[in-house]
Order: sequence, then structure tokens, then C-alpha cells
Amino acid sequence: MLERNFRLGRDTVRWERLFFFFGLTAALAILSSCGASSTAVTPSITASCVATEGTGADVTVLGTAQCTATVLNASSTLVNWSVSGSGSGSIDTTSGLYTAPATVPTNNVVTITATSQSTASLNTTTSVTIEAATAITAIICNDPSLNQASTVSSGNSLSCTAYASVSTGTTVPVNWTLANATYPNSTANIGQISAQGIYTAPMVPPPGQMVTITATSKSLATETMSVPISVVFGNKILSGPFVFSTSGRLANPSNAFWARVGSFTAGGGTLSGLEDTNQGGTPNIVTAQRAFTGTYSVGSDGRGTMQFCEGTSAPCSAASVTAYFNIVIVSPNQVEMIETPPAGTTTSSGEMISQDPSVSGAGNANLSGVYSFNFSGVSTTATEESVVGDFSANGFGSITAGNVSPTTPAPGRMDVEAGGLAPAETAIPATTYSILSNGRGTVTLNGLTFSVYPVSASRAKFIEIDPVPPSTTTSSILAGDAYKQQTSLSCGWNLNAVNGSTVFETSGMVTSGASAGFAIGDIGSFTASNSGGAGTISAASIDENSGGTVSSTLGTLAGSYTIDPCGRGTLAIGAHTYVFYIITTSDAVLQETTAANGVVASGFLNPAQGGPFVDASLTGSYAFTLTGTNAAGTSGQREDSLGQLTSPGTGTGLAGTADLNNFGVSQTGVAIANGTYLPTPAGTLRGTMVLPLNTTPASTRNLVLYMVSPTLFYALDTDTTGTAIGTIYNQF
Repeated sequence: MLERNFRLGRDTVRWERLFFFFGLTAALAILSSCGASSTAVTPSITASCVATEGTGADVTVLGTAQCTATVLNASSTLVNWSVSGSGSGSIDTTSGLYTAPATVPTNNVVTITATSQSTASLNTTTSVTIEAATAITAIICNDPSLNQASTVSSGNSLSCTAYASVSTGTTVPVNWTLANATYPNSTANIGQISAQGIYTAPMVPPPGQMVTITATSKSLATETMSVPISVVFGNKILSGPFVFSTSGRLANPSNAFWARVGSFTAGGGTLSGLEDTNQGGTPNIVTAQRAFTGTYSVGSDGRGTMQFCEGTSAPCSAASVTAYFNIVIVSPNQVEMIETPPAGTTTSSGEMISQDPSVSGAGNANLSGVYSFNFSGVSTTATEESVVGDFSANGFGSITAGNVSPTTPAPGRMDVEAGGLAPAETAIPATTYSILSNGRGTVTLNGLTFSVYPVSASRAKFIEIDPVPPSTTTSSILAGDAYKQQTSLSCGWNLNAVNGSTVFETSGMVTSGASAGFAIGDIGSFTASNSGGAGTISAASIDENSGGTVSSTLGTLAGSYTIDPCGRGTLAIGAHTYVFYIITTSDAVLQETTAANGVVASGFLNPAQGGPFVDASLTGSYAFTLTGTNAAGTSGQREDSLGQLTSPGTGTGLAGTADLNNFGVSQTGVAIANGTYLPTPAGTLRGTMVLPLNTTPASTRNLVLYMVSPTLFYALDTDTTGTAIGTIYNQF
């Protein structure tokens, strides 16, 4: 009993203490509250506007300003925007982007209001001042050297600025656009211009060589100014790897055949590469894998010069130059060239083709498939020689044996014509080839050894490098190109491989008769059809110049053609006969086989694309080359020329410049003025052209043209003073 009473007593004491603690705490809180003062929280709002272009709140007509508001001590920081007054512009109610009106209002200070979305009575105002758009008074474009310029060359840039005042340096924020008469909107054909006004020219000038640069005020679309910029050719158009070839004649040894094939990398006006050369005469000199360096310069019209310093890897200096060339640009991928040494020892012509980087290194796969080839040069007896044929490379270093059987043909055949004798089809035995790390390879075809330089997966350039046989002082010299046959089937060709309107050309030498020792050139056209299982030729035309003897038969010749499943065919046009090897439909290498005519000549078939030839077919800028012989002495002397022509497309007003090498006597920068041309007969692919040359003495070139496509014409000189055949390529 006593223990229980004692515990109850302790519990009572604990509850009394707890009540006392809570009461004391409440009393203290009341006392604290009575001793403090109360502070009210007031919402606030501020706003400002800043011009999108420029600084501050001054906005030009149609310009914009970004308005922002700061709301404090309210349940929301969001505001609604408004602008008061007629003609004061507009503002996005939520984003605060203000757009000025098109004209300056009477009161050019515009009031803009920001109203709290949570408290309608909470608002504030700010203002912007509307100014008239700043006029563009000048556009100045500078080259990288900060010199004012209105001309820019291939791939180079100009920095353009629109000025309100040139004297004070006040600029106008503008948008930049480009235009050309042919391309009214900005395209890659006329270059590119950045938002900062940096104009970068295209590699190839656009039609007319003019681009209009326009600056449009960002504030007022009607405030504009334009300036014309002239776009011309320049060094940058030649950049990267190229494969090249030339062939021609040497003045010493007398009229000996000469060829070179190689590759180089160009850039910044310099180049370095590798070449194989083969020089006829006694003795015959073969130089393989010779390193060289060089320089080049491209003029505004696409004509230029190039020099090689052969046998060195050191930079090419003027004192070390061993080979001189004049060139003309066709495109960034193709350049025509003639040799023009100051000493006058060599006359040759050829081309440079941009090399696909995928074939610039080692790999037998760089030669894979069935190829049709066209080689020309001289035989071991120094007589003219032409070899056309095909071979099949497996991509692993082997070439399969061919078969000339009419019933079971197989790629690996060649037709050899030397000295004007009728050619014979010959099978090529199985052989091997190898392509090394420098991109150069070697291959043997029917006992002849060649250096090979792949251009792409579908083309390669060849030059024979056989040493002089022990019993003689000369070797055969052949050079040319091989083209991959474009067919999905092995030996899948038929008569449809030649079809429709077709243009052809052959060139070579006459080896007997009155014109022996002179060049011969033929160009023409025909219509091919597969009728009832027979190949028929109709409406054929041929223009020929044989050592100055000119003949033309227009639209009246007939003939026939055959083709085996592996792409070798025969062609008869009037009294002319040919053998050909197909590359693709109506596109083939071609060799003349006309019996007993003493002619060694080869060339190409091409499908006609476009036509008929009319005045407007020749509109723009063109690069041309012509190669043949003059009428000097008892045999012709090599003569090469190239140049640039501009045509307004009216049949008159041809103008340009030519570079010539007449058997070692060079004339460069020869003016061409007031040239004319005439499509004739009307409605065909044929035309004639007259080019007055300001040579010493003055001369005139009379040409026949056949239109292969709007960008390619075959040309034949029809003057009696010699023979020349070539091409006219559209530049732009």
C-alpha cells in the first residue's frame, strides 16, 4: 500500500511540471509578438526594350526590338504586352518582340505597356524610338590583301561590306544574295556568300563570267544595292592528282615520234609527279619512272602555262625547266595541253585528266574488268602504227587469254595496223600486271610492255616502255588509253550496241601515195539501226582532209555494221571500213581498215546527244585544240594549237586567243576576232566555222564541225595548207 501511494504521488508531480512548461512557452510567444512591428510586401514591375539590330531602343522601320519585363513579389512573373497608337507597329503579346511599322509615325516615340498576368492593375510602360532606315550608299568588296576588287578568280574569296557612309565607316546590317543572268538565284554554279558578306567564287566561271552581289537592308526590304563581280579562271581550278599524256614529234632527231605519260599532284601553282617518256629516232631512248617537279599559272580566260623540272624533287626554278607547255582549262577535271619549248625542239599535244583518289595508290584492283583500248605511235621500223583491242583484267594481277574465234570470242584481242597495211585480229595471251604504291603499274600485252597510270576505275593511260631490241636501234612506241566496257554481262553485246544518231572521228597519217607523210583527219555522222537482225548505216556524212586534199560527202552514204558478243565490231560507210571495240552504247574506240589506202588512223565513235546544230548551240566560252601537219616540204611537219573562244550564240562575233606550235616555232597569245560559223546543211549535226588569226603573217582557219553534244564538237581544218583535227569543249 505504501509503495503504490508513493508512485501515484510522483506521477502527479510530472503532469504538473508539463502543464507549467507549455504555459510558460505560450506566454513568452505572446510577449514576443507584442514587442514586434508588421511590414507589408508590395509587388513591382519594370520593363525595357533593346533593338535586335544595333544598340539601345532606337528601331528602324520594319526593324524589331526585344522587350523584357521583371515582375517581383507577385504570384506570376508573366506579363502581357501591348503597344498603343495607330501606325505604331505591333508586338507579340507573350514574347515581347516588337516590330516597327513600315513608315515613321508622326510621333516616332512609341509607348509599349507590360501588364502583369496575375494582377491587372500591375503594369508599367517603356518606349522605343522609330528611325528611318539607313540608306546603303556603297558596297565595297576587298580581296584577302584588303585591296578593293571587282574581280575574283577560281575558288578565291572577296569580303564585302555595305556602307551607309564610307568616309565615317558606318555600316548597314544587310542580308546578302547572289544572282547571274543564267542562274537568277544563288546556286553552286555562281558561288556562295556568307551572312558576313564573304563571297567565294566557283571553280568554273558562270555564263557571262558575271555575278551580281546584292545587299538588302535587314530593316527595310526595299533598301537594296547591287554590285557586279567578274569571275575568272585562276590557279585554284587545278588542285589534286592528275594523270597526263602527250605525243608528237621531235625536230631533232628529225621528225622522230615522242610520247610521255605520267601523273602529278597540283596545288598552289606548283606540282610534283612521276612520268615515263619514249623518244624515237636513233637511238631510241626510254626513260621510266622519272620524278619531276613543276609550276603552273592559269590566266583569266582559262589559258595558262606549265613547266616541268625533270629528274629532280627540288622546287622547280626557271633555270631548271626542261619541258614547257601551254594549257587551256576545259573543267576542273580536264585540261588540254601542247608542248611549246622555247628552243623549238618538240611539238606534241595531249591532256590532263583529274585522277580519282581511290586509284592513286597501290592495288591491282585499280585495273579490273574488260577494257577497250586505243593506242597509236610507230612500229619498230618507225612507220605509223595503230593498235585497238580489248583485254580482261581480274583485279588481282592477271589478264586472261583472248580468243579470236568468230564462234567463241573472248576479250583479249587486238587489231594492229602498221604502214597502211590491212590489220589482222590477234589473240592476246594470258599475262600479268602489277600496280605499285606510287600508282604506276606495268602490264604486258602480246609481248609489248607498257607503263600504266590508272585515271579511275574505268580508265587508264598507257605508254610502251620496251627496250631497244639487240639487233636494232629502235623500238616500237605506242601510247593511248584503255576504257572499261560498261556492261552488266560478260560478252553481252549485240547489234543494239550501235544505235541511232552517231558521230565519229579518226586521225592519223598517210603512208603511201601523193599525201604520204602528211596527216589525215576524218569526221562525220550516221544513223545506225538494227533492222531484222542486220546492222544498217544510213544518212552518213564524211568530211576528210588528207594532207590538204579536202573532200565532203554529206548525208548520202550508206553502209552496215556487225558486232560480236564480246564487243568487237566492223563498220562500213561508203568506201571506208573500220574495226571498233565497244565501250558503251554507240561509244567505241575506232580504227580505219580501208584496204590499200595507205592510211593509219584511229579515233572514236560517240552517240550524238542533242542537235541539230543551230546558232544557239555554240553559246558561251569554249576551249579548243587542233593537231595535225602543215604542208612544209615533201612531208608534213607537226602543228599543234589550242586556245579559248567566246561565242554569243548568233553565228557571228567569235573572239578569243590561241597558242600555236608549228613544228617548234611557237606563237602565243594570238588574237582571234570576228569569227563566224554556219550550221550547214540545216537540220543536221554539221556546221562550218571561220577563225581569223592574228598570226605573223595573218592567217585564217576554216573548220568543219560536228556536234557530239552541247558541250563537245569535233573539228576538222579544211584548208589546203595542211591537216588538223581536234575538239571544241564548252567551258561554261
